Amino acid sequence: MDTNMRTAFHTVFSRAAAAILMLMVLAVFSTDAHELDELLNEAAQNNPDLLAAKWRAEQMLLRHQELLEFYDPAITVAAGQAERTRSIPGASGYSSLTNNATELQAGIDMAMEPGFYVAFGASERVYNDPDKYDYLAQTLFGVKIRVPLLRNRRFKNLSIQREMALAEYNAAVSSLLDVAQRLRRDVTLAYIAAYESLSSYKVTQEATVRFERLVNEAKDLNKLKVIPEYQIFDAQMDLQLGLENEEIARNRFNLNLITLSSLIGGHRQVSLKNGPEILFQIASETKKLEEIAMEEALENRGSYLQIKNNLEYARAQIASALEEQKDDITFNMGLSWQGEMHDHFDGSFKYSTDRHVGADASIIWKRTLDYRGPRARQARFDARIQQLKENLRAAAVDIDVQRQNAINNFRTALSRIDIVSKGIEASQKTLEAEQERFRLGEGTSSNVTDAQKELTSLQQRRTSAAADLLRAKTNYLFAIGYNGEE
Repeated sequence: MDTNMRTAFHTVFSRAAAAILMLMVLAVFSTDAHELDELLNEAAQNNPDLLAAKWRAEQMLLRHQELLEFYDPAITVAAGQAERTRSIPGASGYSSLTNNATELQAGIDMAMEPGFYVAFGASERVYNDPDKYDYLAQTLFGVKIRVPLLRNRRFKNLSIQREMALAEYNAAVSSLLDVAQRLRRDVTLAYIAAYESLSSYKVTQEATVRFERLVNEAKDLNKLKVIPEYQIFDAQMDLQLGLENEEIARNRFNLNLITLSSLIGGHRQVSLKNGPEILFQIASETKKLEEIAMEEALENRGSYLQIKNNLEYARAQIASALEEQKDDITFNMGLSWQGEMHDHFDGSFKYSTDRHVGADASIIWKRTLDYRGPRARQARFDARIQQLKENLRAAAVDIDVQRQNAINNFRTALSRIDIVSKGIEASQKTLEAEQERFRLGEGTSSNVTDAQKELTSLQQRRTSAAADLLRAKTNYLFAIGYNGEE
């Protein structure tokens, strides 16, 4: 592997390693991020989609090793006897040795830098019925050189294949980066959803406790003849509805844990280490998003880079089609030495020839009458390039939309948290007032349950707003390709 190719492959391999390590850096949260870090590490080691993408990149890396076979020398060894050899019509892939002789020959053919083919060979043959002699042995040594002058000059085809292999590997690494980025986003979103459902579950449990307290209080007040009996039934009805909401919230929490477990590989059950209050605590510490230029964000995204790498591959295909349209002109040169002996081997005499040394040189030109195939392929590859350019433009638009949506959702969630927090304070005071009126017999249980429902609704809204804020930040970081941050 030459220095430039080694450097290029080292660069993209480093990018592949970064795609895996990206899952192991600090998470979206600045508070108690250790739990999410552990989940991301497990996902990096066990998620089948990520591991499959890693092996795809490994396959493309090994593709370059296949190209090195171009320089593998080809060795030929043959031995045999021929007598009155005749060509047979229709026979292909068949070769015979020197006619009317017993022969042993060996040769080696190889490609060499900066761009020529060389063959070395030697043979020892004994003629069966030579003219003038009862016995004649020949010893032959020679070298042949072939140099492409136009098509495949300086092994252009190999250079193109290397470019294509590098583009394929870059695309595989970019795909790995994209899978890693999506996995990080999905694990983080599932983590947020788990704590959101846990917080919602806790809110419904607190609401159930308030309803139970109200039912007991209504029964006591009914015994004291402060309120009529029907108000107990209203409170009991709301209690049962609250129990149903609690069961729904519990199930949603368990489902989110199952989803989170599947993302980290599905090899174990996931349990959360923190209480439901952590969600709002983290959200309260999240105030702004990092600003980044759109051009930089695009270069961070694996999906965008994959299209760019596919574009490079198509351009290499264009270069291959253009190379095919060149005429085949080669320079050929050979040098040989032959010696003979009529009574034993390894002779250095001249019997059937007047010189030991022979040489030849030629230039050969060859072309097809029309390059219809290469031109058609060039047109097809041109169309492929245009398609990829449009795909690249569409990807840029989509990433920008993701970024803008995340920014707007983040700002809205911040505002919602502030609004709902103030509403919770007012709702708590309203509930306290309605509870006091109920104890004095001035209000009804329905007034209290309505106030409790409003408080529960606002608490759920605050949970939703906090989760939406963290989701918006997660989606924003994904949109900008994480940019090495958090």
